[in-house]
Amino acid sequence: MNLKNLFLGILCTVLCSISSFAQDEKQEVLKVVHDFFHTMETKDSVGFNNLFLENAQAYSVRAQGDSKLVRNSTLKASTSKNILKERLREEEITIHIKDMVAAVWAPYDFWVNDEHSHCGYEVFTLIKKDTAWKIASLTYSVNKQYCKK
Repeated sequence: MNLKNLFLGILCTVLCSISSFAQDEKQEVLKVVHDFFHTMETKDSVGFNNLFLENAQAYSVRAQGDSKLVRNSTLKASTSKNILKERLREEEITIHIKDMVAAVWAPYDFWVNDEHSHCGYEVFTLIKKDTAWKIASLTYSVNKQYCKK
């Protein structure tokens, strides 16, 4: 085996390892987001609250007449008696990771008591704290008119 083939073999191995690591990181980040929905749906308040950094924030924006209404709050488990269900449109998820910061952007649909309530777009910002990804913020739009059915 000549040096050129040896170098190409090593380079391919390194690139495949990096690609595999990146995919693993994306799966870890996406798992936190899916856990967010699961714990909300099952009303697991302890599991839900463990997904966040302390004082993690939620921001929502919705049309209100000719203007936009923006609200923010600290993320915490819902006390709603309603059955809440939220799903991302999997085929449209975008995940970016750099060092210890990640962002997940995707359209979503939301149901209350099995009735479609609204849709929109949301962005989860995550930070890797120690060895675990935690949600630092959630920003989402609320739209009741233009949802895919």
